[in-house]
Amino acid sequence: MNMSLPFHFKEFSINQDRCAMKIGTDGVLLGAWVSIDQNTNQILDLGAGTGIIALQLAQRNAFADIDAIEIDDAAFEQCTENFENSSWADRLFCYHASAQEFATEVD
Repeated sequence: MNMSLPFHFKEFSINQDRCAMKIGTDGVLLGAWVSIDQNTNQILDLGAGTGIIALQLAQRNAFADIDAIEIDDAAFEQCTENFENSSWADRLFCYHASAQEFATEVD
């Protein structure tokens, strides 16, 4: 499999050529199986990588705003691009920070 090619899902595609952690079965299954209440209006994805889980949750919940945190420079850039290229770009935001830095910012 050529990892520089986008990974295509039904409603979105993921570029992963700059991320150390590539799309795998575990991330895809977590995004598909996680229980999500349709009344949820805020979701946080820690260590977003490519943004796969956040994108799957945005697809499954039409109202939630989703914040993602990614500390790695290249993965942050790729996650941000993947969010911007999706149909849910207005509800997805990736922070380039550690969890501690993020917690300090939102406190």
